[in-house]
Amino acid sequence: MKYLKLLLLGVVLPAMLQARTTADIIAIIEKANDYWQKTNPRPGNAFWHQAAYHTGNMAAYEITGREAYLRYSEQWAEENEWKGAKAERVKDWKYTYGETDAHVLFGDWQTCFQTYIDLYRLAPDKKKIARAREVMEYQMSTPENGYWWWADALYMVMPVMTRLYAVTGNERYLEKLHDYFTFSKNLMYDEASGLFFRDAKYVYPGHKTRTGAKDFWARGNGWVLAGLARVLQDLPATDAHRDEYVQVFRSMAKALKDAQQPEGHWTRSVLDASQAPGYETSGTAFFAYGLLWGINNDLLERELYAPVVEKAWSYLTSIALQPDGRVGFVQPIGERADQHNVEPTTTADFGVGAFLLAAAEMTRYVDDRLYWTRLAYKIAAPVLEKMSRGELSRTMQVELSPTWDGRDKRVTYMECFGRLMDGIAPWLSLPDDDSPEGTQRRQLREWALKSYVHAVDPASPDYLLWRKEGQPLVDAAYVASSFLRAPEQLWQPLDKLTKQRYIEEFQQLRRVDPPYTNWLLFSATIETFLLSVDARPDMYRISSALRKIEEWYVGDGWYADGQRFAFDYYNSYVIQPMYVQVLQVSRQRDRSSSRNLENALKRMQRYGMILERFVSPEGTFPVFGRSMTYRLGVFQPLALMAWKEMLPGELPEGQVRNVLTRVMKRMFSVEGNFNAGGFLQLGFAGHQPDLADWYTNNGSLYLTSEVFLPLGLPADHSFWTSPPLESTQEKAWNGKSFPKDHAY
Repeated sequence: MKYLKLLLLGVVLPAMLQARTTADIIAIIEKANDYWQKTNPRPGNAFWHQAAYHTGNMAAYEITGREAYLRYSEQWAEENEWKGAKAERVKDWKYTYGETDAHVLFGDWQTCFQTYIDLYRLAPDKKKIARAREVMEYQMSTPENGYWWWADALYMVMPVMTRLYAVTGNERYLEKLHDYFTFSKNLMYDEASGLFFRDAKYVYPGHKTRTGAKDFWARGNGWVLAGLARVLQDLPATDAHRDEYVQVFRSMAKALKDAQQPEGHWTRSVLDASQAPGYETSGTAFFAYGLLWGINNDLLERELYAPVVEKAWSYLTSIALQPDGRVGFVQPIGERADQHNVEPTTTADFGVGAFLLAAAEMTRYVDDRLYWTRLAYKIAAPVLEKMSRGELSRTMQVELSPTWDGRDKRVTYMECFGRLMDGIAPWLSLPDDDSPEGTQRRQLREWALKSYVHAVDPASPDYLLWRKEGQPLVDAAYVASSFLRAPEQLWQPLDKLTKQRYIEEFQQLRRVDPPYTNWLLFSATIETFLLSVDARPDMYRISSALRKIEEWYVGDGWYADGQRFAFDYYNSYVIQPMYVQVLQVSRQRDRSSSRNLENALKRMQRYGMILERFVSPEGTFPVFGRSMTYRLGVFQPLALMAWKEMLPGELPEGQVRNVLTRVMKRMFSVEGNFNAGGFLQLGFAGHQPDLADWYTNNGSLYLTSEVFLPLGLPADHSFWTSPPLESTQEKAWNGKSFPKDHAY
């Protein structure tokens, strides 16, 4: 009866999935993985089926942060000496099928390298990837291209090559990847169907199902789709063959969408269910993972593929996952769509690995917050980890605009630190908890507090450039703003000497006479912070800035940047948010500013509505004006209003979250945003150094962190839990009703 009810999935699943939370999925991951590790306490050898499990286990660790999962894979790697097949003499190495230590070049012995590389990325140590490099670099030195003669190999080894490229920068990995893939594609790919035969023995018409149809083995195609997803994850956007991999990935996805069974699974012979009817989990899990990854990375249309992954997820959790945590209905080791029955208790390591991959990707599908926190941590960690040790100025790869004006390039570190902290301050203000996000947040806060000390300690190598140039006025304002945004977490814990040093540094910046532009607000923000801590503020610098900004209002939510209006995003980067913040703090001391604050909020709401309408259905927005390298800093007003719960009624929270997430994913899916050290590079979407203005360095780019302000709202806030809603432009271009626009 349970399974008959699942025939209704197409109707009930979307509502069910909206209620699914990351916590629910993490509980499912832990249920399945804890069962496997409890019943298999020794990790086993490094052959393909064990290695495939560990790719899923590492995904489970990444999502849950469970140290036991990491230790399980580390123990496995250590016991296998960070090797696959272990023969030492190159002349003994074979690449034909074999399960002995001599078969070093057989792809099933190379799958383990994926996990070794992942472990290396977490804690670099050359021994972890030494054997992987030795084997793969020898293999690439041979003229042979036919190493991958069976479909499974495209999962087993393709991601090894892109991962090794990512850690070595050796272009040879990408060149040989395509050579090997071309051999496999010519041998096994059926362009008409968009699917792969398992190997040459199964190519139609030499082999057919009992009904005379083409026979595409589900798990074999699961290996390919999942392998392509893992390859595209690490493949540079500029790779000459990326479009070919994407085209194959999309063709497979389309074929699989049409072949899914009503209960959510795929039968062992994908296009002929009668060949081997019944449930099968390993192929289904790999398909679910690949399709979810495609949706999450904007390679597959969510609208078309959401019903497919939702039905697959329901099968995996309602049918495949057993009450005790066993992942059942896994076809045993084999190479074809045979008729042997699989049962609820039929499980295998590779099937559990596939299940964990799908579940980990499902968290990204349902949880925008997880994507935001992962990206915020990726941007912040290299800066704060280094600066907390006084090593930022020594280790950060500084990149200056090609038209740099010759100022002291050490302004880079202050720009980087100040702008980053202003954006993530609200997130770091949340209380501690033991969730994976909480662990990251606590670590960043600990690093940040140490970094604040280094920033004003003249004896520290990371003492910032407070007393030279005029630029420090700008980024001292962002440091001051970070204290205003999280005083209890970022200002109050500082020791007395450090606080006094900040006050002195802020006060000495009165040496800088700000031009009559947005710079007036930098001066006002610093003085506003001094006002908030009763540290002798210069009230004239505050009041004169407020008067001038009010004078420069030109209408419909826009301010001029000085005497003349410029069509750029400085309303986002500086004017709107800093004007409102200064007014809010000033109102606490002077109620006469209340009317100006009310007007400023209404204008910012109108400006936010315009920003939302700028975002296209594809998640892009217009690139114009100065400082486009500030990337997502464009959306600071929307982010600020979401955090402060000031969004206008025309912009529901689910709509704003969806818009910001789509733009975020669109921009950061492009290769080249980060350099080898993890620091941002000059550009807008990727590495585009010629876009930088004369005053821009790669520290300037951390203004993009202002988009993360809503992370200051807890995970159970309606901003995060409300269903995603279509943007205005999506509604307009899809023929749906949408609100007309009117000037404020």
